Amino acid sequence: MRLTRLLMGAVALTMLVTLSTSAVASAASKPTIIIGSTNFEEQAIVANLYGDVLKKAGYPVTVEPAAGTRAIVVPAIKSGQIDLEADYAGSLVNFLNNGVSTPVADSLATAVPSLKKSLNPSGVTVLTPAPALDTNVFVVTKATASKYHLTTISSLKPVASKLVLGGPPECPTNAGCLPGLEKTYGLKFSSFKATDEAGPISVAALKNGEVQVVELFSSDGNVVSNNFVALKDNKNLEAADYITPVIRTSVDSTQVASAINKVSAKLTTAQISKLNLLVTGPQKEAPAAVAQTWLQQQGLG
Repeated sequence: MRLTRLLMGAVALTMLVTLSTSAVASAASKPTIIIGSTNFEEQAIVANLYGDVLKKAGYPVTVEPAAGTRAIVVPAIKSGQIDLEADYAGSLVNFLNNGVSTPVADSLATAVPSLKKSLNPSGVTVLTPAPALDTNVFVVTKATASKYHLTTISSLKPVASKLVLGGPPECPTNAGCLPGLEKTYGLKFSSFKATDEAGPISVAALKNGEVQVVELFSSDGNVVSNNFVALKDNKNLEAADYITPVIRTSVDSTQVASAINKVSAKLTTAQISKLNLLVTGPQKEAPAAVAQTWLQQQGLG
């Protein structure tokens, strides 16, 4: 009996060692995924979202410090210095088109195939974009929206002549601002007031009535926290800047894509706006902590 127990114990130990060795080998077979980002808070949040779900899936992950502008990050992923980054579909199309705006960038239906075609020679592709949109958006207060029944930019047309438009100083010459509103939507505002680039001056001007319409960013936490109404760009004046995972094909396995796609599916404009506000608002929380908490709340952490 004693010998039988010893033999059974030896078998169990051998199985345990085999399983442990197998697990180590499996982890070792997964490539280290290096995640990069440009240098603003939203990018840091999304980089950590990707990093955390990939770690949970058993991948060794390195989240690099912010590298700077798209002009640095895109060449880095093309050359293989990084493996994954979050970008914005429409703006990336225009960037890859030598910075020249193209109608292809105005819709995900055309932007995504264009990105895949442009990036493929460098061994890079894109995964399914998130519903989260970070682009220029024209905003009104809830009271103004209710008074004039505003839901889209087109719905401004009957009342634009009564309203003051606010925006950055370059708005009157920027195709995505006043000229675009006039050409694409036929809007004629009573006047234009220069504010700032989607900053506190713009927010204050809208709140105190100096302007009735102002240009902000769609994922700006101020839109959510002030209950502003972002008017739908129903004629695609702005680029389709949905948050889009850009990944090297060498690490684009089914398991990696599945993990990232689960994050993207839950990442709406409202959700990323709230996360941005936690980082940029009075709380000043760290992007990594905000990302981890959100993933747990979504059942992905």
